[in-house]
Amino acid sequence: MVQELLLSIPFWLQVAGLCFLGVWLVQMLLLFVVRYRMLYRIKTELKHKIPFAEAQPGVSVVVYAHNQADDLIRNLPVILDNDYPDFEVIVVDDGSTDDTESVLTQMDQRSEHFFHTSLAEKITTLSHRKMAMLLGVKAAHNSIVLMTDAHCVPATNRWIADMAKHFTEGVDAVLGPVVYENRVGLKNRFYQWDLFDRLLDMFNLTLAVKTYGGWNCNLAFRKETVFANRNEAFQKYLFLNPGEDDLFLKEITAKKNISAACSKEALMIAQESQMKYTWGKERLKRAFTQRYYFLAPRVVKKLDVVTRMLCMPGGLAFAAVCAWLQQWWLMGGGLLLWVCYLLAYALIPYFTAKRLGIRCFWLMPLLCALITPLIDAWYAIRSSFNTKQFYVCRI
Repeated sequence: MVQELLLSIPFWLQVAGLCFLGVWLVQMLLLFVVRYRMLYRIKTELKHKIPFAEAQPGVSVVVYAHNQADDLIRNLPVILDNDYPDFEVIVVDDGSTDDTESVLTQMDQRSEHFFHTSLAEKITTLSHRKMAMLLGVKAAHNSIVLMTDAHCVPATNRWIADMAKHFTEGVDAVLGPVVYENRVGLKNRFYQWDLFDRLLDMFNLTLAVKTYGGWNCNLAFRKETVFANRNEAFQKYLFLNPGEDDLFLKEITAKKNISAACSKEALMIAQESQMKYTWGKERLKRAFTQRYYFLAPRVVKKLDVVTRMLCMPGGLAFAAVCAWLQQWWLMGGGLLLWVCYLLAYALIPYFTAKRLGIRCFWLMPLLCALITPLIDAWYAIRSSFNTKQFYVCRI
């Protein structure tokens, strides 16, 4: 019976079916071995709470600010209100020309564990973000440094505590989740999903393979790692404007001494006044710096993109051809595999977002599954031209 069915199928359709099955298997393997990793970590943390050591480490929160007086007024009190026994907040002012200085002076008088500093002069030969980060780290009194931006606000008052508890033995850096604040409008929904999708890539590839990016909006590390190995984590990429977070993290986590805080308590919300501009700027910066990432996660990412671009339209095309040739059982099998894949692809980010306590994404994963790789390619091409913007003058 089976032999008769196989003989009734054209050879070229058998080959097409095997190709689709192979691509489907690769995608399902990537979904449940890589893309599911962050959701698995969230479930694990909820089931088995990570205990604090007897002595909770001191944390220095370094906040970068540039002409963000309003953001500081709104967000600094939330950070200072965190429930943690030993922390300080250090704001690094990058040559602001608004009321940032007066806001910081007033805040300095209100809180005993608040400090601020600024870049002494307008620097033109080094990345401002790298210099501000280094200045904040040098000013830190504690062993753990937690980086963020003035436009970011913690989702809960347990942010510092949840990030700090991941510094167990052998861990030198911790990734924290970052999302855009919830706004209405189709464009804003897309920007929110795209950032979340890149967050999934960053966490999943880092946990499953090796360090793949990082955002200084929510990034923690041991202070000693900055000055280890003759400070090469900074010196290696001083010629670049970007890279103060993702490339720095790559250098200090070569031995995979990195963890991830996958919980809603560690969530940081980015309150962008110009979401489109910030999204495009970040996209361009990441497209340029990705060429310096570790090879293994980049290969896995490329494999995921290629097989996804084949699997999604390929499954539907295969079913349509089978229907045209009246191969109904083959069409049914192809459609079943295709629908199972789409459900897995959509439900994993949905439940991840739900566990983080943020807006859940229903159709966005499917709507953007084929668009996102095209956007990646567009920004990769753009980053290959006019590269002068990514470089600074050498000292």
